[in-house]
Amino acid sequence: MNTHLVPVQNPSEITGLLRKQAQGRRHCGVTVAFMIRIPGAALLLALALLTGCDGTGVAAPPSKTGLFVSDFHFNPLADKTIANSLAQAPASQWDSIFATSTETACSPYGHDTNSPLLQSVLVAMLQRVPNPDIVFVSGDFLVHGFQSFFNERVTDHSPAAYAAFVNTTEQYLAMKLSQTFPNAQIVPTLGDWDTASSTDTYAGPGFLASFSSAWNAAVNRHGGAPDFQATFPAGGYYSTTFPIDPQGRLIVLYTQPWAAECTDGCGPDGGSLGNVELEWLKAQFDDARSRGQRVWLLGHIPPGIDALSTAQNSAKGTLCPAAIAPFYADAYSHQLYALFAKNRDILAFGIFAHEHYDDFRVSRDSSGNLLFGMKLVPSVTPLHSNNPAFVSFAYDPTAGAISDATTWYLTNLPSATTAAAGVWGFEYNFDLTYEQNALDSNGVAGAVTQILTQTSAQSAYTSYYPSSNPAGNPKGGFTPFLPYGCALNNLTVTDYSACYCGH
Repeated sequence: MNTHLVPVQNPSEITGLLRKQAQGRRHCGVTVAFMIRIPGAALLLALALLTGCDGTGVAAPPSKTGLFVSDFHFNPLADKTIANSLAQAPASQWDSIFATSTETACSPYGHDTNSPLLQSVLVAMLQRVPNPDIVFVSGDFLVHGFQSFFNERVTDHSPAAYAAFVNTTEQYLAMKLSQTFPNAQIVPTLGDWDTASSTDTYAGPGFLASFSSAWNAAVNRHGGAPDFQATFPAGGYYSTTFPIDPQGRLIVLYTQPWAAECTDGCGPDGGSLGNVELEWLKAQFDDARSRGQRVWLLGHIPPGIDALSTAQNSAKGTLCPAAIAPFYADAYSHQLYALFAKNRDILAFGIFAHEHYDDFRVSRDSSGNLLFGMKLVPSVTPLHSNNPAFVSFAYDPTAGAISDATTWYLTNLPSATTAAAGVWGFEYNFDLTYEQNALDSNGVAGAVTQILTQTSAQSAYTSYYPSSNPAGNPKGGFTPFLPYGCALNNLTVTDYSACYCGH
């Protein structure tokens, strides 16, 4: 038998895990050791569980593993004393330069990720999942306001020098993730701040070409995306096969051209990158259908409504429906949601981020029928006063689904330094917390139903939303909960308005 150590913050979680074992769902053929943390003491309880999930006595095969991580918002210029040295060096020399920095503390709340925090999360992910098959990176690699830091701290802050430095930063991140996980397929998507332009809100051709060159080996590590370096520079999107779902196609979206601030698609010379990508996406769905493939989506900005901004607008006195803040511009959201509905039979799951919070979204048709579910990955950056976090998971390729997911968070951010290592602790397990069998569309839909109908699930959701830092919760808390609850399963402004504005 193998032994797994499961840290438990609430002893009642043991009951849930044992119930799942009795139902034959997970942890078959292992000894599970529960660590219950009690103030001033630690109790270790080991329970031997029966082998076999189906009563045959045959142990299940070893779990395959992966990671979700998002929103690094990496700021290599956090220490201004090494800024010029970094600007004059290739990415391969940056680690030796960071080693000379006197800034040893991880980024504080309200700031973006510095080098100590980046190194800490990479070490933590490696410790939790030493050899993942796949790592999803759902966007926003670069610090907010990168141009301002560069102009203030680097002597040559010409547009060309800035673009070169941004490209080197992306090359450094690709290098670090690839070195940390040399056997994993790493699938990155662009965020809304990933651009080398000092004026444009979208990624230009030079940045896209540099990004594709830096990430190509990792994206195509298992031969799933042989055309990545040829197709990504066209618009920042691509598709690939991936190990979780042998019958699946992962479509990686560049969501910024559809964002609410890009009503014209953010295209150069009056063009529309948003419309071009929509046509590409339609062709991807059609091709996947013709090949009998299921479609997974990976993107940065999620479909639906920005609940936090909506609540803030309402608090300022903006009346409904003007207070509602959709993530996507109307011109694109209507077409996207129609496309989702048309392809509901092959649309398997979605992975997004952008909020920096641990969240979910459920897409339904006009009759309330489930289209697909989405996981919104919490961020590494503590910019919103959230604790840095990432998600590890197991998956079952025979089912083509994520069978389990656990969130880990930095428990001691204020004291974490390069000398006093960050403590990345267990936060919660999705299956146990929301009594589901898998992190898939049905699992997310079931979790959302619990959050909306059960006090305990809603309490868990609001606690984990800012990765267990109460100070990272929305100002005034979740009172009322309505704007956040309505956002979970009402993606269109019309549906959200019916849920929110009438109350």
